[in-house]
Parts: sequence; C-alpha cells; structure tokens
Amino acid sequence: MTLKKLFKFRIVFVVLIFASISAVQFFAETVDYETFFVWLVSEFPERQISVIIDFFWVYYSLTIGFTLMRKWYHERKSRNLVYIKATMPRADSKADEEKRTHKDFKEVIEVMSQFYRSMYEISDLNWWHSVISKIWDHNEISCELVMINRQLQFYIVCDEYYQSIVEKQLTALYSAVEVETSRKDYQFKSKGYYMNGYNMFTEKEDYYPLKMFKEMEEDPLNDITNVFSKLEPDETAAIQIVINPIGDEWRQEAERIASLLFKEKKVDTFPKFLDIPILGMLFRFIGALFTGSTDMLKSGDSKESGGIVRMLAAKEDAIKRMGLKSGQEPFMVNIRVMVCAKTAKRVESLLNDILISFTVFRDTYSNWFDYSRIFPIDAINGWLMYHGFKRRLGQVYFGKASVLVPDELSTLYHMPDSKYNRSSTIQWLKYKKLQPPKDLPTEGILLGYNTYRGISTPVYISQYDRSRHMYVLGKSGSGKSVLLSYMARQDAKNGTGFGIIDPHGDLIEDALRYIPKERARDVIVFNPSDTERPMGLNILEATTSEQKDRAALDAMQIFIKMFGNEIFGPRIQHYFRNACLTLMDDEEDGATILDIPRMFIDEAFQKYKVSKCRNTVVRQFWEGEIANTGDREKQEMIPYFTSKFGPFISNTTIRNIIGQPKSAFDVRESMDEGKIMLINLSKGLIGDTNAELLGLILVNKVSMAAMSRADIPEEERVPFFLYVDEFQNFATDAFGDILSEARKYKLALVMAHQYIAQLNQGKAGGGETKLKEAIFGNVGTMITFKMGAEDAEYFEKEYAPVLSN
Repeated sequence: MTLKKLFKFRIVFVVLIFASISAVQFFAETVDYETFFVWLVSEFPERQISVIIDFFWVYYSLTIGFTLMRKWYHERKSRNLVYIKATMPRADSKADEEKRTHKDFKEVIEVMSQFYRSMYEISDLNWWHSVISKIWDHNEISCELVMINRQLQFYIVCDEYYQSIVEKQLTALYSAVEVETSRKDYQFKSKGYYMNGYNMFTEKEDYYPLKMFKEMEEDPLNDITNVFSKLEPDETAAIQIVINPIGDEWRQEAERIASLLFKEKKVDTFPKFLDIPILGMLFRFIGALFTGSTDMLKSGDSKESGGIVRMLAAKEDAIKRMGLKSGQEPFMVNIRVMVCAKTAKRVESLLNDILISFTVFRDTYSNWFDYSRIFPIDAINGWLMYHGFKRRLGQVYFGKASVLVPDELSTLYHMPDSKYNRSSTIQWLKYKKLQPPKDLPTEGILLGYNTYRGISTPVYISQYDRSRHMYVLGKSGSGKSVLLSYMARQDAKNGTGFGIIDPHGDLIEDALRYIPKERARDVIVFNPSDTERPMGLNILEATTSEQKDRAALDAMQIFIKMFGNEIFGPRIQHYFRNACLTLMDDEEDGATILDIPRMFIDEAFQKYKVSKCRNTVVRQFWEGEIANTGDREKQEMIPYFTSKFGPFISNTTIRNIIGQPKSAFDVRESMDEGKIMLINLSKGLIGDTNAELLGLILVNKVSMAAMSRADIPEEERVPFFLYVDEFQNFATDAFGDILSEARKYKLALVMAHQYIAQLNQGKAGGGETKLKEAIFGNVGTMITFKMGAEDAEYFEKEYAPVLSN
C-alpha cells in the first residue's frame, strides 16, 4: 500500500472515530438518563411489540450498514490485488529424489499446512494493521486452481501489502517453486461464452471436520485434475478458495462442543446464554414454548438416562478429529467453482463433474461439501458469482462460508508433486531456476538477467573469464546465435577487436546493423559470394621456417578434416606436406593450395620450384623418392592425390579466392589494431564444402597470427575475440593447440554448436577423438541451452552438485 492510499484510509478511520465520539457526546448532552429510563419502564409494558421491533430494526440497520461499509472497503481493495502464479518443477534431481524417498504424499501435503499457519498471523503484522483488521475485517487471500488452455495452473491472489510475505513463505517451503507475480488478472471469461458457478460450503456445523489427507490413501488433487482434463482448449474452469483468519473464540467453542460430544452430553442451541443462570432459564423456557419440546429445559450438563452407552468406533473417531480440528488455526472460507464454455449445457455438465469430485472430502460421520447458487436464473447467477470471483470477495459477499483449518485447506489446495500427481494437465516447470552466486562480476559483457524469487540480477562475464574461452551448446533454434550476436554488439560498442565466422550469414547481417559509425573503418567483411571483387585468402603465407612448418601442418589438417584419415592417408599426407614446404620456399612468386597438384603433374613447374627450395630434406624427397618412383605407381597414385583438389580448382568462386598468393587482409594486423572481421560463409551461397574449406583456412590463419604474437611483450598484446558459430565444421585436431596456447597471446574463442557428438563426426568415417578432450579440458566458461538426453548426462558431471540430470 502506498503512503498516499494509507493516508486516505487513516483519514477515513479518524473521521469515523470523531463522528462516533460526537454522536455519543450529543446523546449524553441532550438526553436525561433518568427521564429516558422512566419512560422506557413505563412504556414497555404497553408497547412491548413496538419496542422490540424498534430494537431489532436499529440492530439490523446498524449490522447491514456496517456490512455494506465492509463490502465497499473490500471492493475498493480489490484494485490492489497481485496475482502470484506458483509453478513446480516436473521432476526433481537425483539428489532430491534420494533425499525424499522415505516420504509419502501426506508429508508432502503437510508442507502446505505450514503455509496456511503462517498466513493466519498476517492480521497482527503491526498495530495499525491490527486496528484496520478489527474494523474492516482481514484482507482475504485467495488460493486458486485454474484450467486455461488445458493447463492446470496454481495461483495465490492477495493484496499487494501481503505480496512479499506470500512469496517468501512459498519459496521457503518449496525451494524449487517458480513464482511469477503480475498486477494483471488471468483471462477467465471469453466473449460470447456462457459462464456459471456455485458456492461450496460444509453441510454440517463447522466444528465437524472434513475428510483430510491424513485419512486418505491417495492425493485428492488427482481426483480434481482428472475432472479438469475433460475440458477443451477454449474452455476454462476454476476452483477459488478465499481464506480469512478469524479469532480464537471459534476454537474455544469448538473445543467445548467436541468435549461435550465425546462425553455424550447435550449440545445447547444457545450455549453462551445458557451459561448464565437466570437468562439461561428464561431462554430455555421460551425455546420450549416455541418448539413444544422439553429437551431445552434440560441442563447442558445433564447426562442421558440409561447409563453409559459406548458409541460407534467411527463416530468416536470423528469426534476425536473434531477435537484435533479445534486445536488448529481457524479460517473463514468461501469456495467458488466457476466454469466458462460455449454452451450452457456444457457449463452445467462440467460444473456437475467438478462438484462430484468434491465427494473425495466426504466423511459420513463428520462433514462434507454441499453447494448453492446465489440466484436461481443462470444468467444472473453467473454474473453475481463472477463479480465475487473476480474481486476475490469473502464473507462480505453472497454465499455461505465455512470454517476450515490448515489441514483441511491443504487437503483442498496444495502444490503438486510430480511423484504423486501424474496428470498431464498440470502445468509443470520445465527448468530449474538457480540463485546467482554472490561473487558475480559487476562489469564486463552482459549476458542477461537472472530473475530469482522476484529479484532481477544482471549477469556479466568478466574480461578475464572471457580470455579462458567460452563453449556454447544447444539444440537448433535455442538461442546460441542470438547470444553470440548480443556479445558481439557489446564488443563493437566497447571498441574491442573481434571476428565472427558464420556459416549461415544471418549473424553477420545482424552484427553489421549494430556497428557504431565511428568504427566503420575498422570493419573487414569477407564475403566469398561476391564474385565481382573476390578477396584473396591464402593459408600458405609464411616467412620464417617455423611459420612454414606450421602452415604446412595446418593445411594438411584441413584436408584430413575434410576427407578423413582413411582417404587422405599417411602417404598422401607425406606428398602434401613436402609440396607445401617446397612451394613456400619460393618467396618471390608465393605459394597457394592450387599449386600443389601442379607439383606432381607439371615436371617443368616441379623442377623450377625445387630449385628454389632451401630445405635439404624436402629436396631429397623430390630428387630421391619422387625421381625413383615408377611410372605405374605414379599413374595410380598421382591422379588419386590430385583428385582431392578438383572441387576447388574447377569452382571459379573458390579458385579466385584461394588462388591468390597474397591475402586481401592481414589477420595479425587486424588483431593487433582491434579491428572487426566479419566472415560470411553462407552455405546457401557458396556450398557446404567451399564454406568448410574457407572456414578452416580462416581459423588456422587466426591461430597462426595469434602464435606469432610471441615477438611482442604480453602487455602489448591487444585482446581479440573470435566467435565461431557451428564451429565443429571448422575445427581440426590442431584446434586443441589454439585452446591451450592462444590464451597467452590474448586470443579468446567463443565456440557454438548443437550437440557433443558433432565433435566426433569426421568425413569418410574419420573422427576428431582429441577435440572433445581439448575443449572440456581447456574451456573456462560453458553456456548450455536446451540439449538432448545424451548431452545432459555428460554435462551432469560438469554442473554437479548444483544441477543434475
């Protein structure tokens, strides 16, 4: 409640007090008490009926007026309602299952009894709230089972003043519950549909208990959910339980009656009056005259004649349970059953089904539910019921109320448990929310927000954590690319250098939209589908002997990745490596991958390149091994070897890119200057094989550029982040070197793909057996979205003990 609203209510309260004081003062000043009582004594014998009628008229006028004032108050307070939706997880973790194997459904339901006991104390939160509760009555809390779109949802509706209390009690008792709070009510009524409802109440006196969960063999929620499962998607139904704590006077009276019944004594109709000797005799006599029975002339303490007679065991047990009920906190409860459907006949049918489900609470020797309307005409009754339902009105509204205690309320309404409630209609929580750690970074790249029990906390990843690489896994469409795009936007805004390798193209297009104008000159867009201005990309660019060895090895790993070890076997690898090293020694003309097959089919070209080679071991390969190879062996081996280059040589687009001896941009320079490299390898435009080849070349060039930073001090190395979507297409066994070594040179990877098995899928039966171990052994941060069961089993070890499968 805001200070403004609270101030208004206090003004009303003060005005009422002063009005009452003024009325009493006026009466005291204007009335002569002696004359008034003389008149009352003299006139009463002559005008008995008139005086009695006047007395009852004044009494009922004041009662009705006060009730209408309370109703106005509660109608007004209904504007401040909050709607708390509580959702339980469908399945607990293995650890939780082990902890609760000894529990049955009764112990689970009993947890909800503790919730109702805590709600009983809300009337005494502070002195002002206590005074308001005495005058206007307590603000009700409504517990509701609602069926919308064939999903059974659990709501608790209360005044905003109690929101924090209700949420804290729920989360304290149910640690896994997901609480969603809204100021907007759920949509129950549909335009053009029929709606009707009934009030539910206990048939016998409130002292008699209902059948509670402790006497049941199965969770009663199953009976109700089974009925709700009959609803169509466009139909809605609800059971609303509005609770309002009442005073201890009821408990005292319930204990007295239970004691009398247990002793088989007469229970008086007017117990309080009959305890007073003179008034008791008077009212007994009046009652006997009206009823014609002499039973009321007997004292409430008199015993039945005929000695002690043992009552039935079932009846005795019911009376004992009455005593147990009197020992619990009482609530005045209004229960409404509402249904909305296309036809009036369908509404009546569903209402009858729900009413029948309430027979599970029936105890023949104790109490059970009955139902009633507000008005006999359906249209008017439906409107009146909906008015009270919508505003969560309690006993100030039409309809008989019942007095129930926590054990009875928890039997009627409690949180579901997947172990005992198997209905498919229950809306379960499909994930588990975790409390954020207390040492979360307060700066860095914003990943999102953690909302836990109504508190939203920003989640950042620090620069240091990013430098230890990130691994993102999730099914297709789960949000991996969106996360990468969101991180790249922040890098662009912060002036950080980064690169994106995208096999689809959408991620590049999204990143371009968020590049700040001041960084436009930092952007390098590599788009192989642009055939008018093809940009060169050459992996065999190297100057030192170490760089040449690394380039030859990386190029070989690329072809092993593409064709597999069985096809691109040891002998072909031997030919390939020596050809690469020979070509790179010609620093004048340079070397490209397209020149490799020429080394074996063009003897003049081969002799020229060998003459430029300074590596004696490599020269020996050509002058010894190749020169002594027979023609037949060459005819078998060389076509098989050169055929691996055919798809790239014959493809104009790729030939114009990898055939250039000089790359269009210097990756090392881009990293050192913090530029933005956007690599668009859309498979739909250039094909799968071509996209894979170019991606592999780029990843390896970035790796080589990072390793070359060894020539500058660590503090001068500018951080660079490489985002690789669907990275399994571009990863080789040499990728492990990047993960383990590149961090030292300020290259951080952000890798995303769909499932772990992709890491072990190579071409032609090959496999990258080392890649998975390299990732999980070196990656510092793992982000997972929705995944398959096999992956969940693997990540269970990574996330234990906080999460388990």
